[in-house]
Amino acid sequence: QLIGFAGCCVFNFILALAYKDLKEITILFDALYMFQLSFQSLPGVSTMAISAEIYPSAVKGTAAAISAASGKIGATFGSYYFTHLKNEGHISQIFWTVTFTSTLALLLTLILIPNYNGVTLTKAEELADAGKTAEARRMLFSGPQDCDPVENKESSKGAGVEV
Repeated sequence: QLIGFAGCCVFNFILALAYKDLKEITILFDALYMFQLSFQSLPGVSTMAISAEIYPSAVKGTAAAISAASGKIGATFGSYYFTHLKNEGHISQIFWTVTFTSTLALLLTLILIPNYNGVTLTKAEELADAGKTAEARRMLFSGPQDCDPVENKESSKGAGVEV
């Protein structure tokens, strides 16, 4: 997700800054435009994957639906707003808007998406299932957790692996 937002920021910034010059060099403009389009697909796909992973099972469907609905609201607004800008001849403003929103999304992702691993998710899920939602939230945002050596030793028995 971060790579997608960063790519959108960089390529849309270039397109916004040099739009008047680049539109005369069709092959370069098209190449930059295709690169920025390729980066746009990453945040959309990973938004659904992240929301499906980090929410506890009890609220996973609702939370993923809220995430998806937020994206659709943004897409609807963007389609209307960008069509208006295009019709008014403000093409570079479209690139500036995408640069701004991608930068904002990048910052929000850095701040709001927890740094987690499978152990973190398992422990947070167990706490949420036990009704300890505040503790589950703290666990999720506490960062990647180490695997319990006792659990690891038991799970590796019979596999010929010594811990």
